[in-house]
Amino acid sequence: MTGADELLARRGAAALRPLDPDAKTPASRVAVVACMDARLGVESMFALRPGDAHVIRNAGGCVTPDALDSLRLSQLRGGTREIVLVHHEDCAALDDPAADLVRCLDVLAETPRLPHKDVVRGFLYTRGGELREIRPRRAETPS
Repeated sequence: MTGADELLARRGAAALRPLDPDAKTPASRVAVVACMDARLGVESMFALRPGDAHVIRNAGGCVTPDALDSLRLSQLRGGTREIVLVHHEDCAALDDPAADLVRCLDVLAETPRLPHKDVVRGFLYTRGGELREIRPRRAETPS
């Protein structure tokens, strides 16, 4: 049996639900960008149910051009208005996840590609299972 066969075998009938054509906007209006690491349970971390948020995953949870494309579509077509970034300690893709998270927050603050950047928050998931909020550089610089 392959890994894909095992996944299909353990899904329950409740896992399959018809798609509601009128519910394309996530209930929370939040898009989450997180690392693809299988140990990172984004849905359980935020107690997400189907329809609650857009979840975009890639290596490191980095704000790459592809992630920006997905966020832009999430906002323009999906109705999201807030962004949450999640990086994590012990990441195979990043040497310094906290520093990269600050970089990603700065990229989001500076990009002209997103119409909604008023609420952008970044979190580092620790080895101990805690979420620690990380602030962007612009928030730490006195005016």
